[in-house]
Amino acid sequence: MPTKKEVINIISSIGLWDKKSIESALEEQESTGNSLKEVFQNRGMLPFGEVSPSFYFQMGVVQKELPAREIPSELLNAIPPKVAKNHRVIPWEKREDGRFILVSDDPINILASDYFRRLIGAEDVKTVEVLITFPEEINQLLEKYYAQESMEDLSQMLQEASSATIDLDLPEAEVDEGDDEALALQAPVVKICNLVFVEALRRRASDIHFEPLEKKFRVRFRIDGVLYEVVAPPKRVEKAVIARVKLMAKMDLAEKRLPQDGRIMLDIGGKPIDFRVSALPGIYGESIVLRILDKTSMLKGLEELGFLPEDLEKWTELLKYTGGLVLVTGPTGSGKTTTLYAALQTLNTMDRKLMTVEEPVEYQIPGINQTPVNSDIGLTFASVLRSFLRQSPDVILIGEIRDFETSDIALRAALTGHLVFSTLHTNDAPGAITRLIDMGAPPFLIASSVQGVMAQRLVRVLCSYCKEKIEPDENMKKILRAKEGEELNVCKPKGCNECNFTGFRGRLGIFEIFSMNDELRELALKRVGTTEIRDAARRAGMKLMVEDGYEKVKRGITTLDEVYTVTGE
Repeated sequence: MPTKKEVINIISSIGLWDKKSIESALEEQESTGNSLKEVFQNRGMLPFGEVSPSFYFQMGVVQKELPAREIPSELLNAIPPKVAKNHRVIPWEKREDGRFILVSDDPINILASDYFRRLIGAEDVKTVEVLITFPEEINQLLEKYYAQESMEDLSQMLQEASSATIDLDLPEAEVDEGDDEALALQAPVVKICNLVFVEALRRRASDIHFEPLEKKFRVRFRIDGVLYEVVAPPKRVEKAVIARVKLMAKMDLAEKRLPQDGRIMLDIGGKPIDFRVSALPGIYGESIVLRILDKTSMLKGLEELGFLPEDLEKWTELLKYTGGLVLVTGPTGSGKTTTLYAALQTLNTMDRKLMTVEEPVEYQIPGINQTPVNSDIGLTFASVLRSFLRQSPDVILIGEIRDFETSDIALRAALTGHLVFSTLHTNDAPGAITRLIDMGAPPFLIASSVQGVMAQRLVRVLCSYCKEKIEPDENMKKILRAKEGEELNVCKPKGCNECNFTGFRGRLGIFEIFSMNDELRELALKRVGTTEIRDAARRAGMKLMVEDGYEKVKRGITTLDEVYTVTGE
């Protein structure tokens, strides 16, 4: 990496700025504490916006990826959090030779190395060097090490809310005691709700639960499928917080006896976030659950879902059909919709027309016609499907097959040259065939239309930063069906800052997939039970979900306990 003096000579020689302008800007930066990039932009020496790649090249700076490592807290304390965020610079390493290494995504920070050295102030720090990395790396580090301030703000806010200095009930002269809207609009309540939303996103939560209990008001986040309790607001703010959420979701504040559904759309940190809100009356008050839909992170590609190569090949083969019904099964929250959306993105090309009918439309995909179900006006899955067939689609997604009418139209559409995707609530893949028969679908239609079925569950993934490799004993090797001499990478969870000390970070699918063959079609025509269909699918090469889980345990992706928990083995 070039030194500060070398950089000044480089940019002077190529005519970007002269030395006098650089020195004057450095003096302003020293006196104001503003970032050097901001000083240059305000002086007209640098355009506003992102730094162009050509600028890196002119300065002789090479961006480097950072290795995964934990930054000690004493190192982080060398730079105040506000300075780190404002300058986008983070302490990285303190070397024995007296060099202090910072990382940044802004090459201009190299010029401010003297400022950072004085800021650190340690006598044993002789020089400060700035390594330049990618913006994504700095964003992750800022979120990981400095976002905890939001939770500290939340804790402080809750303490203030529970103190006598803040009156969450407006004076009687201004508003009636039961004026929920006035309570919901108070600044402390607004800030509490906003901080809870931000903290939930920082922790990668999929749900926020506001739960009134007899003597406390509990807030919990669902992270990787598991509920964790967070800082509890005082009981006295319960009414105001619930009113605030209902107001944001455009619900009826006066209605506290019936369940209500709503939606909140926010822009948090530059990302569009949807919250699907449900209010349910209880004996101690209304319970509110918010389902978080992050449009920027939830639309995944097939390679991100957790398929092992052989399963990915099977699923990709099913996507190549031009007609037929492809089913994904599993309980609520098993990732069926995410899998189908990933499939739609693969099929979403200019030469195909894709249409979906869902309840509700969770993620909006450009180029696809998506229709939400509205039973109140008679817009059901079946009625929308009938209209779809007159729109000449190539690919149809049905959010869920729930009854005979929907299954009958879906099967007939699949039989007449449409590729149809849908979901069913069954425990395994073979059970989808018997479920369709139980709904009343004719066996000949099932045998002719169904091309394949996949069942899935979600398992928590071991944190890549802290997982520890273990040597499995003979019993575990037998359970995992390890072959003689097979290399195993079995790991156990430990816990670190990266995974909120749970040992797990994120979730992936475990799958079982089969494609229909002549034997399976014959069995469907004979209305046989699930056991016979499963045996035939096994003979055709289907791997059970628990076996797919074993493979992921052997590769250090998840744990045996996690596989057993989600499969019920």
